[in-house]
Amino acid sequence: MRDRLLLKFINVILFLLFPFTLLAVEVDKVPSFDIHQTCKTSPSQCLVEIDSQLVSVPFKSRVWFQYKLYQLDALFQLIKFKELKSEVIKWVDKEDIPLRFKVSIYIHYAKIIKFEGRETLGNQYLNKAINTLNSVHEVAPDPMIVVQIANALNSLKKYQQGYDMLITLEKKFLKRDNVMLKLELYENLGHFSYRLDKLEEHILFRVMAMGWAKQQTNGQRTAIAVYNLARAYQMTKEYLYSLDYFNQAEQYAKKAKDYHILSMIMYRCSEIHNLIGNKKKAREYFQLIDLSATEEITERELKILEDKINNNK
Repeated sequence: MRDRLLLKFINVILFLLFPFTLLAVEVDKVPSFDIHQTCKTSPSQCLVEIDSQLVSVPFKSRVWFQYKLYQLDALFQLIKFKELKSEVIKWVDKEDIPLRFKVSIYIHYAKIIKFEGRETLGNQYLNKAINTLNSVHEVAPDPMIVVQIANALNSLKKYQQGYDMLITLEKKFLKRDNVMLKLELYENLGHFSYRLDKLEEHILFRVMAMGWAKQQTNGQRTAIAVYNLARAYQMTKEYLYSLDYFNQAEQYAKKAKDYHILSMIMYRCSEIHNLIGNKKKAREYFQLIDLSATEEITERELKILEDKINNNK
């Protein structure tokens, strides 16, 4: 295991020697006339543009479903679960829809209702998604489908099964320079390694995901990848590294106008500064948390953090 980790760390160092730009395309300069590039680059701008695009093409046409997927994915990336649910619920039991769209509906709906506490029903829809993906993969093998299946297994808490599936995929496609495949692969391996308490691998996979994220043009995806690495260091109590990466994630999130990630960064930085005894900094970050921008932090969690900051012990 140590030899394997050492080899991986050497690969990471070599990988990160390649130059990366902060953002290959600035969010506010995305050409509004190209909806495909807009939605690929910026989820927030995608939501601004997508309604007009949806009414410009025939309802339920191939292009309409493609645009609708852009909308659903943007809502999910920005953690706008209430809006996402109102869109998804209209399609969840429809049969006359494209398979790719159906799978997306199943997965989004499952994650939303599991977030609401309806575990059993959510798992039923995740299993529907896995069965559909398996049937598609048998006809047309695609590594991205394997990643989607693993993602669903993560939501089903089948961590070892998903981890083993993706490790096999990593070995198979180790030398393949497919940016989005590698980004999705290492993001999901990061999730699984954390769940399996493989904390050294957790950091390694987050570094790999960040490296691939910086090679694509979606600043919001890059912000998440850097944020996840910062969280990995926070979990191992390496707070200086963690704060450094949170600061980097903040710059990406600001450019991407991702206010959910920005609020989560403020929350985490407040937590860390409180833990290391810097109460002044902890209060400064605490004041910048915007609950209206995220559904991930509850009022109760915010009150607990506030009490800890105000406790002089």
